[in-house]
Amino acid sequence: MGVTRRRFLQQTGIATLALSLGHLAPGRPGRAASPETRTDRSAPASAPHEAAYRTWSDLYREKLAWDHVVKGTHHVNCWYQRGCTWNVFVKDGLVLREEQAASYPQTNDFVPDFNPRGCQKGACYSDRMYDPGRMQHPHKRVGERGEGRWKRVSWQEALNDIADHVIDVLREEGPRAVYWDMGGGMTNGLAMGALVRTIRFLDSSILDLDSEVGDHHPGAAVTCGKIVFCSSADDCFYSDLIINWGGNPTFTQIPNAHFINEARYHGARVVSITPDLNASAIHTDLWVPVNVGSDAALGLSLAQVILEEELHDEAFIREQTDLPLLVRRDTRRLLRASDLEEEGKEDEFFVFDLASDGPRAAQKETLALEGLQPALEGDFQLATRQGPVTVTPVLNLLREHLKSYTPELAEKVTGTSPDLIRSLARQIAKARAATILTQSNFGKFYHGMEMERAQFLVLALCGHFGRKGSGLNAFPYLSIDGNMPVALAPPPLPDLGALFSAVMDALRPPPGETTEMFYLRMSRQMYTAGTFVSSSLFLHTHAGLAPLTGSSRRWDPHLKRDADEYLSEAIEKGWQLLPPEPRMFFEVGGNLLRRARGHDRLREGLLPKLSMLVTFDWRLSTTALHSDYVLPAAGWYERDDIVWATPIAPFAQATTKAVEPVAESKPDWEFHCLLMKAIQQRAIARGEKTFTNHDGEEQSLDDVFDDFTFRGLVSEDDPEPLLKAILFASSNLEDTNWDKLKQEGHARFTGLGRSPINITNATDIEPDQTITANTWHIEKKMPWPTLTRRMQFYIDHDVYLELGEELPTHKDAPAIGGNHPLQMTSGHARWSIHSMWRDHPLMLNLQRGEPVVLLNQRDAESRSIREGDRVRVRNDIGAFELRAKLSPAIRPGQIVVYHAWEPFQFPNHRTYQAVTPSPFNPIEMAGGYYHLQPFLTFGQPGMNDRGTRVEVEKV
Repeated sequence: MGVTRRRFLQQTGIATLALSLGHLAPGRPGRAASPETRTDRSAPASAPHEAAYRTWSDLYREKLAWDHVVKGTHHVNCWYQRGCTWNVFVKDGLVLREEQAASYPQTNDFVPDFNPRGCQKGACYSDRMYDPGRMQHPHKRVGERGEGRWKRVSWQEALNDIADHVIDVLREEGPRAVYWDMGGGMTNGLAMGALVRTIRFLDSSILDLDSEVGDHHPGAAVTCGKIVFCSSADDCFYSDLIINWGGNPTFTQIPNAHFINEARYHGARVVSITPDLNASAIHTDLWVPVNVGSDAALGLSLAQVILEEELHDEAFIREQTDLPLLVRRDTRRLLRASDLEEEGKEDEFFVFDLASDGPRAAQKETLALEGLQPALEGDFQLATRQGPVTVTPVLNLLREHLKSYTPELAEKVTGTSPDLIRSLARQIAKARAATILTQSNFGKFYHGMEMERAQFLVLALCGHFGRKGSGLNAFPYLSIDGNMPVALAPPPLPDLGALFSAVMDALRPPPGETTEMFYLRMSRQMYTAGTFVSSSLFLHTHAGLAPLTGSSRRWDPHLKRDADEYLSEAIEKGWQLLPPEPRMFFEVGGNLLRRARGHDRLREGLLPKLSMLVTFDWRLSTTALHSDYVLPAAGWYERDDIVWATPIAPFAQATTKAVEPVAESKPDWEFHCLLMKAIQQRAIARGEKTFTNHDGEEQSLDDVFDDFTFRGLVSEDDPEPLLKAILFASSNLEDTNWDKLKQEGHARFTGLGRSPINITNATDIEPDQTITANTWHIEKKMPWPTLTRRMQFYIDHDVYLELGEELPTHKDAPAIGGNHPLQMTSGHARWSIHSMWRDHPLMLNLQRGEPVVLLNQRDAESRSIREGDRVRVRNDIGAFELRAKLSPAIRPGQIVVYHAWEPFQFPNHRTYQAVTPSPFNPIEMAGGYYHLQPFLTFGQPGMNDRGTRVEVEKV
């Protein structure tokens, strides 16, 4: 056409400028676009904003202008990277944009600060909260569930119907038939407080979901008796060896990844151990490739080298672990006092003391050896009640066990070269401080418990726990501790000073019990009370997943019994608790019908059992699409609250109300208030003023709203008094109140506080020091909360002995899904983390825009699959379709499908979870062994998806 590219750009640039300024003569007043003209931004508007445009630069200057700025954050459960303070810019009653606040203090001069915290997902929430998917009004289903036919209703109409159903279920089926799912979107301020009070006054049930989603860290639980312990991100600056084992922090810890990179620049060596060469591995000093599901074999091979070359830390092993404890060779049981004396205790164990040349009881009150010199090798003859027996230290059995894991033998399983294994083992053993950065990956493998146990063993052999820059970070959690006392406080709200003192007295451990063990016992009691129920067992028992979750023996050649037989034994002996039958279900922060593995079965297994399914959300999720009522929730910039944190970034975060909620959406506190008010009003109107709670006692309904709001002290539309009370009652945010937190956006934790979950971090928090987990055990010699009171690597439970897992071991990944050649893995995607971002255009524009499966190029070529082809992933369980994305970074024999895609983004709404049977591993059902029992967040059978066997074919 005779127009050069340069000429075309010049002409179109002039035309664009003319269109922008043509109606704005210099000096003439202009008018900013009103909210009504913006795309579906249905928010209240102030008076039109007048502006004078004199030049083109004024146009852009006005575009960036704002009325005021408030602090905000996001309630998305991005967990390891959770907790970022943002400046939220408001203009004309709308959120204009957000920017990272970058106001976090530096811990000390040696380590980097936490700035800037945030990622691309948080940076687009101002757009997400106004997009067309935003729920603005209550809707009632008028067609079949999932059909997509809705009727707009008023809040009062919806609440009256919901309240009537609640009352019916409470009185007819019982209160525990009413279920709540808070998912990962819950806060620990108003949203959590409101939910806890609702559950308390209705005596209903709530799903404990960590085992279901595979975040329950089974190896940590078995080894340490707990799973919540984690160091701060800046603590890795004291490490000289940082091991990223099975994770991808460049994707999943965007605000924290700079600590790893800066530590590397500072001299630390960074190692990645992953099957695929992921985005984190390419920026490390050493990538250790490992076959999918073979991590336990790799860990045990590292341990074999460390022991063979005498690189282990004998002092640490003797003091902190069970490796010196004596085991009977005849029964494979730990030697107990009951073996030696008729009245001997079952939980008193022995070492062979070299100083006195005889057996001595291992102390339980302290880890200090106090003159003991426990033997670590050799066989010893002892006289027992059953006659003479041979005993040997656990470490001796471990050495014998590890003969099967030499680097040469391990290579056949792991695909990792022997030289590389030996080199890495020496690096770990000789490091001043080594740390393993875990995500919640291995709990999602069928044999994930053994993979985690092997990791703990490697670090424990070298003494890498409880010192700056060392340790294995498990489940990260740190919360204000005033939320539960206030949420559970009786009406009216008592004097907070008296409440604080009462709580401190109630949470003081009795003599002979450590603080950590006392709090874990409380956690156990909270679970056995029945309010919290295992989400995985709920889905197995009541949601139609039993044919999948109970199919373990079909895939696992090591099992001698069916999974149902193991489960029946666990139920009969009280090791596990069966959830009650559901009748009514509230989704108030999660997305169960997308989240659950095998979720497509829930539509036939769970939904018919529910008289009503209610979703309270700010978007139309998959669960909402199948609900009877969908109620609009306020966005994260439309409410006041306090968001739970982690030790990784040890700051409590405030989110503050920047603008009024869109249309008829409401914050969590107001939703719960309105529901309780409707229940009270309908109970009075119906003359049904009480119900029988699970203890068989009468509980009132005609004053639940009055009690819920502390007899009117906290109103439904002004919950600030409750936020102030929560912070007043918190002991681990000194000198912080709600007004200060709201102004600054964050506050650094000053201690662990009194939370039963927080306390197992087992460390002191100092203002100018990084957080190092488990220092109480190393420095204060506080026993670990296990049966032996030590890090426990030998489990002589009947089920462990039956399955050959008394010591950490490797078992080949079972062919779950059928005898197919490819293993499917997953992970949190950089552009979503969870499903609330998966259908957002800005995030989709940064990737392929639809679900993809990543394949190795050779695997694709052998199947005649090319880049962008539509393919079917199938196995013996099901199939789903998506696009192929070829990558040389993916390991041959592996495919990767990143999680959180909504089912409605796939043909026929069938996702990767349609091919994951997630069979229970019976080893996770064992109980009755002090620390092998269900607690909040762990100790329950988990569901899994990593390593599922599949085939891929071109459609």
